[in-house]
Amino acid sequence: MALGPCAAHAQWLDYAQADTSSTAKTVVLVKALGTSTAASPAPLIAATYTQWSTGRSSSVGYTHRWSITGDPHQWIVGLGAGVNDWQSRVPDDHRSQTSLSARAQSEWIGPAPGGSYYALVQASSFRASWLATAQYALSGTPLAPEWTRYHERDYQATSLGLRVAVGVPRWFVRVGATHAEGKVRPYIGIAYNGF
Repeated sequence: MALGPCAAHAQWLDYAQADTSSTAKTVVLVKALGTSTAASPAPLIAATYTQWSTGRSSSVGYTHRWSITGDPHQWIVGLGAGVNDWQSRVPDDHRSQTSLSARAQSEWIGPAPGGSYYALVQASSFRASWLATAQYALSGTPLAPEWTRYHERDYQATSLGLRVAVGVPRWFVRVGATHAEGKVRPYIGIAYNGF
């Protein structure tokens, strides 16, 4: 988990996130290929890893993006492809799957009363997986409430938490709770956002 923050600090990455709970772990690394503008957002390379009590899933993918609307309320869509892997972690279950995938995403960014918002929806053809997340950053405070829903054929999780600025530019601590597999568990994480 130290690789993401170190790479981000060295400007190898534009976004890095690592979360952990008693039963799940997630790492997300994103690099923009070039400079983004409101009219022409840069393509993205992303690597993700998610582990839960009964399985784990990882992917590396490329997404080309287009701007549908500009400032102040940006709407950005993307299409791409990736390589995905899934493995069961159930004892005596040796199932696994590796394949190429198509992917699509949509982002919304802009000002909101008392702050700003960011929302993202991603979908992949691999194991019917998708992710939706929304964030509302409060102006004049270090706080940003977050909501996330992750769906994979064998695992679904909904998280509600808070992103807290730590006083170092672009670095945040993330705390909250995740409902998955019929239980609610707290999580903690760290994030770097260079966008």
